[in-house]
Amino acid sequence: MATATTTPKQKAYRTTLITLVHVAKRDMALDEDTYRAILMAQGGGDSLSAMPIDNINKVLTYMKAQGFKLRKSKTDRKQADSTDAKKMRALWLFLHELGAVDDPSEAALLAYVRRIGKVDSLEWLKGRKVDAVIESQKKWAMRFLPAAVEALKAETLQRRAKGLLSPVQLGSAEHAFKRLAAGEGFDIQWEAWQNLRHAVGRSYPA
Repeated sequence: MATATTTPKQKAYRTTLITLVHVAKRDMALDEDTYRAILMAQGGGDSLSAMPIDNINKVLTYMKAQGFKLRKSKTDRKQADSTDAKKMRALWLFLHELGAVDDPSEAALLAYVRRIGKVDSLEWLKGRKVDAVIESQKKWAMRFLPAAVEALKAETLQRRAKGLLSPVQLGSAEHAFKRLAAGEGFDIQWEAWQNLRHAVGRSYPA
C-alpha cells in the first residue's frame, strides 16, 4: 500500500499543533502522568511524535475545553490608531516610496520604533519619545527628499513646456513652486513632493 506524502504545509501545521500542546501542558501545570493520560485518552497514544494530526487536534481541543487559552502574538496586536501613530506609519511608507526603506511593513516600523523609542508598540510612545521617532524619520527622509523633489520638478517643467498639464495639474505645480521658494524644511519639501507628483500624473502612494 502506498504511503501518503506529507506536504511541507502539513508538516508546518503539525509542528504548530505540537508546540501548542506543549504550551498548554506548561500553562496548565500538568504533571507528566496526567499529561500522558490525556494523550492516551484523547489522542490514542502517549507520544505526539507518533500521533496523526487529527489526534493531536483532539488533544488540543480537549485542553482548550479544560481552560487552556491561546495567547495572541505580537503580530496579532491591533495597530495603534492615534494621530501620532498614523503620522509615523505615513512617514514610514513615505521613506519606502523614496527608496530609503526596503520593508514597508508594520513589523519593520515596529523594529525601528523599538530601536529609536525603546518601546515595543507605537501606542506606548509618549511625549519626547514620539518626537524623537518622528524627527528621526524626517531627518532620514531629508537625505533623499530634496533630490526626489528636484527630479519631479524637472519632469513637471518638461511636461508643462510641452503643454501636457491640465489646469488642475498646473495649479498643483504652481503651488509646489511657491512652497519651494519659501524654504527648504521637511514640511515644505514634503508638500512640494506631493503636489509635484500630482502635477506629473502620479497619485500619492497608498
